[in-house]
Amino acid sequence: MNNLKLAIALLAVSLGGNVYSQDLLSKVPAESKVVVALNGKGFFKHASAQQLNELLKRAGLFEKIAEDNSKFQSENIEELGIDIHAKSYLYTNVNDSMQFFGAMMPLKNKAQFESIFPEEYTINVQGDLNTIYSEDRTLRISWNQNTIFLLAGVPMDNYFSREDIKQKFGLLELPEYDYAAEDYDYDYDGVDSVAVAADSTLDWEAWDEAVDTVYQIEEEPPVERDTSDLYSLPLPPEKVAQPGEEGYIAPPMIPDDFTYVDSVLEKDEYQDDYYLKYSETSNHNDSIKNVFANQEVNNLLDRIIAGNIKSYKSKKMTSMKDNELLRIEIGSLDSLMHFYYPRNLLYGYMSGQPAFDYGYESINSTVVVDGNRMKILGDVSFDKEMTRYYKEMYNKKINPKFVNYLNDDALGFLSINLNTEAYLKHMPRIVQRVYGGMDGKVERIIDLFTTSMEIIVDEKAIAKVFKGDNLFILNGITQKEVKYIDYEYDDDYDYQEIEKTKMEKIPNYLWMFSSDDTRIFEKIFAILELENNMVNHDGIYEIVGGKVDEFAPYILIQQGIVFLGNDLEQMKQIKDKTFKGNPGRFAAIAKKNKFSMLFNTKKVPSMVDDLDLPVHRSMESELKGLSEYGDIYMISNGLKGKNFTWEAGVDFPKTGKNALDFLLNSMDRVSKSLND
Repeated sequence: MNNLKLAIALLAVSLGGNVYSQDLLSKVPAESKVVVALNGKGFFKHASAQQLNELLKRAGLFEKIAEDNSKFQSENIEELGIDIHAKSYLYTNVNDSMQFFGAMMPLKNKAQFESIFPEEYTINVQGDLNTIYSEDRTLRISWNQNTIFLLAGVPMDNYFSREDIKQKFGLLELPEYDYAAEDYDYDYDGVDSVAVAADSTLDWEAWDEAVDTVYQIEEEPPVERDTSDLYSLPLPPEKVAQPGEEGYIAPPMIPDDFTYVDSVLEKDEYQDDYYLKYSETSNHNDSIKNVFANQEVNNLLDRIIAGNIKSYKSKKMTSMKDNELLRIEIGSLDSLMHFYYPRNLLYGYMSGQPAFDYGYESINSTVVVDGNRMKILGDVSFDKEMTRYYKEMYNKKINPKFVNYLNDDALGFLSINLNTEAYLKHMPRIVQRVYGGMDGKVERIIDLFTTSMEIIVDEKAIAKVFKGDNLFILNGITQKEVKYIDYEYDDDYDYQEIEKTKMEKIPNYLWMFSSDDTRIFEKIFAILELENNMVNHDGIYEIVGGKVDEFAPYILIQQGIVFLGNDLEQMKQIKDKTFKGNPGRFAAIAKKNKFSMLFNTKKVPSMVDDLDLPVHRSMESELKGLSEYGDIYMISNGLKGKNFTWEAGVDFPKTGKNALDFLLNSMDRVSKSLND
């Protein structure tokens, strides 16, 4: 078992709704920050165990178990001893010192379950409870006749980096790497300076003349020399001056390769010593943390098994429907995030930790199979103050004129509708709640910023310019002639800029938003025209110059709507009111919701062909199959009560029995292609 490998295998096959599962939820600690319910009954109503067996077989799960334990001879997840048709629970919790990851699964056959463990592992038996640990003893798995309990503990770095905690547990400081030790003493500059000095003392022109001159050597009679003064020459000194003594002449500098080699060896030796010391210190600290984690894991799991805890309660988890595969509940998200903020970094750069009070109370989501559609239904609840803010901010509907330009053959669209006036009005208070709560200069700067917004910003005036309703339509991929700058060189390598054109495949888009006061846009356009950065095509303005030319943003203001797009012909049709829209299903979705995002999946294969994108052979058939898919979408209608509700999903082809069946078959086909 390697670092939770076995635990992951167990969780992968533990899908869980029978009568006994309700008792399992009562074993989940009430203070758990995240709880996940896996509905095995619902899963295997829509898929077969054989489909999952094939996937796990190709993933090597059964082979790995058989290698570690010869007693296990099966390729069937129903023979792992776990009741996969029941409901299982995963949960996480965190405090200042520890984070816990736990799971509870119904046990069907104790002997089968024990056969999946490696033979070298010792099972500790205490009464009717069996237990094994990971090598570092931070993961514990215990089971009785009915239930598997799994709990792993991970120490929190923020806690163990505190000085008082280091002293309490005897933790050592990790050594710091001395980057100055990487400097070499080898003087390249000194060697080069000697060469330069020698070069400057030579008369190279005289040398060239000497080389080119032909000398004729004539024999001359020998000359008799007077040697009478030979013995009057000074004798050499009896002692040669040493370095540091008077008269010493230093030899010329020459490169010392040994110095360079020695410096490299010294650096390598330092690195070896550093990493050895770092490893020893890290192992020492980890061993102390692991002992602490083991104690905390044992303490919590013993109380869970004995029932000495407050139980987590959730009506929706205990009453999951057959088409609900999985449900996630996150309570008090703000308090959960608090434990994972990089406190040292925040205190180092901001002299404190912001409040990060987003006003979240809970986040819930459920994965649902609805025929050939698989979707996620979710909601986020806010406290009373934030609920009031967001209700006012999302009190905005889309301009009904927008949908006249949205056709069902579009590649996708995004619609976001916010009340600009409410957004600007409440933003200072939201910023104060999220980033406030610090001492000193940073807090004063935040307070100055929020106060300035309240005084300077005229929410009503800005809301007339930008009302807050938006619709962005991606019509597809089109070819467009774009300008670019090239360079031409002459024989002397002098160049000049040449403006050329080329055909580019670019997204064809249209963005529109409402405006009751367009004066500021008109004045900006007038200035840009004077600067030759904008061209007026009879009321359709084109931004020119720079890289944005590839997306050719044309701008049209008409009937209280600002249009931005890169299709000039479409903009002309809109201006002349000759655009023939065919609003249908997409338009209905955009009108019904305050937020909607949709991608027309069936268009993907042709888009990939148009863009000449490379596709791995294992994905070719799946890519072609996308033409049979429906939409990928996400929608929301804002707040209901204090809950912000949303839905996301994908429509799979009707070739499968249902969405889950099709998804597993697709994964199986991809797995086969990768193994071939």
